[in-house]
Amino acid sequence: MILVLGACRSPVPPAQAPAVVPRPEVGRTEHWVDAAVQGRGEGTREKPWSSLSDALGHPGTLTVHLAAGEYRGSFTLPEGVRLEGKGPATVLVAEGPETVVLRADGSEVESAGKAPSTALPSSSQEPPPREASQGQSLDEAAPGQGATRPLTDAMSVRPEEKGKAPSGEAPRRSAAGADQPLAFEEGVTLLRNLTIRGGAWGVQVTRGRQVSAQNVSFTGQHRGGVQVRAGRFDAESSRFEASVPETVGLVLEAPPADSVAPVSPRTASLRDVRFTGPFRRAVRVRGAEASARLDDVTVSGAVSALGMDGGHAEVRRSSAQAGTGAAFSVVEGTLVLQDVSVAGHELALSVVQSPRLEVRRFQSVGAERAGLAVVASRNVLLEDVVVRGSGSHGAFQLTGSQVDARRLHVEDAAEYGVLAVGGRLRLRGAIVSRVHSSDGITGDALHLRQVVADVEDVVVRGASGTCVLATQNARVMLRDADLERCGQAALLADTLATLDARGVEVRDSGRTTLAATGDGVLRVDVLRSRNSSQGFVGAECTGSTRIHLGRVDTEDSRGTEVPCVKRTVEPAPGPR
Repeated sequence: MILVLGACRSPVPPAQAPAVVPRPEVGRTEHWVDAAVQGRGEGTREKPWSSLSDALGHPGTLTVHLAAGEYRGSFTLPEGVRLEGKGPATVLVAEGPETVVLRADGSEVESAGKAPSTALPSSSQEPPPREASQGQSLDEAAPGQGATRPLTDAMSVRPEEKGKAPSGEAPRRSAAGADQPLAFEEGVTLLRNLTIRGGAWGVQVTRGRQVSAQNVSFTGQHRGGVQVRAGRFDAESSRFEASVPETVGLVLEAPPADSVAPVSPRTASLRDVRFTGPFRRAVRVRGAEASARLDDVTVSGAVSALGMDGGHAEVRRSSAQAGTGAAFSVVEGTLVLQDVSVAGHELALSVVQSPRLEVRRFQSVGAERAGLAVVASRNVLLEDVVVRGSGSHGAFQLTGSQVDARRLHVEDAAEYGVLAVGGRLRLRGAIVSRVHSSDGITGDALHLRQVVADVEDVVVRGASGTCVLATQNARVMLRDADLERCGQAALLADTLATLDARGVEVRDSGRTTLAATGDGVLRVDVLRSRNSSQGFVGAECTGSTRIHLGRVDTEDSRGTEVPCVKRTVEPAPGPR
């Protein structure tokens, strides 16, 4: 009987996802404001208020529609309010230079148990510069061990996107590239389609408030566009313009040093945002509890695009240009750069005492001093990094750091291609072209000093100095190198350094193929040399200076007769 009943049933349609029905917002009231209206009005579309303060003073969760015009004052934003303008012609103007145009300050109930708001600090004052500690202990792991783990997905600044945006909301593009609706969380303050002009700060966020800005312009502030002292600020398709030098676009502010209150997190997320003008820093991150994410951000004219004193930041698909300082400056913070380019600036990237740094697909063009300078930092990953036209300090400066570098590209560098002093370097893949020196002393493609280095797959095409120099007690292993037009020697071991090279081809050296001085030890195996103008070997046979020749292919034996040159049938030893 059950089988018969089952056979009589109509076919079951295939399972389908339930239809998503936009959930109406409960309790939100709408008000209209027009500064051009005479009289008080009623807040309706037909009879709008003339004052923004009148609209914000009403109870409940508010959406305030602002007509084009100027709205003067200093306004406190209720939690969850939405200010909807008509574009750049809707302007919120500060009454005075020390006024905060919009304050997002937590309510007394919300902030119960939290420290009260302190006096407004000035971000224009520069902290004293940090110096790298002397004798800092570095990771003693052998090169190649303890591979650097990616920092991606470490950010927590972007909220989970749940549900659908209300009808008419602009979509947000996810990190994967798919359009997703911008979901507004309960209590988030929204600013959209307006200009914020003048004042000390355009927006100030305190006591854990959350503010989101879409298509908002910040201009003419005397200290900065946005200050986050406790809470979160997100911006999309917005603009920051500095008309006053030495200001900041967005700062995640650290609490005062003498504060005894619990430290609150400060986060920011920027997407499709442009900074123009003489900002001291377009974005500043201060303190361990601060984190920022920048996607598709353009910075033009700022001294620094990003300055960090602690904290964490991730920057993707962004650029900086026409600045005078380090485009990205980090002291003790952790940073991810991916698909980022820098044109000009004193340095493209300056990092001091970072516990973790990840740089992928990064390009520096025309740096006045150096492309990248990394000091006393650990867990450093450099991958697919290009430096063109670097200035007086070379393309890469790596000092006292633990660095894993892959596929570096240097063109037209002054003084040095890759300079590594102290610490440890693991380099896999580098192309270095046209390194020159202003004084004729440097000009080295790879200058390795006091460092433990494991280097493989290197191509050099023109260096006025030495192609690979190991000096001052460096311990260097070199494999698979193609060296052409080395102005001095192709390989040089100097001043107590040891250089083991295997699988090297050398052409057109300005002086010799091999050289050793100052108790340096050079061991080569599987080496081919052609057209060295002053001979195959140049050595100062004093002390423990030695050159050990394994299997070599050369038509030039000049210099091999000196006593410190030893021939051996054994290959050179492997990495230590």
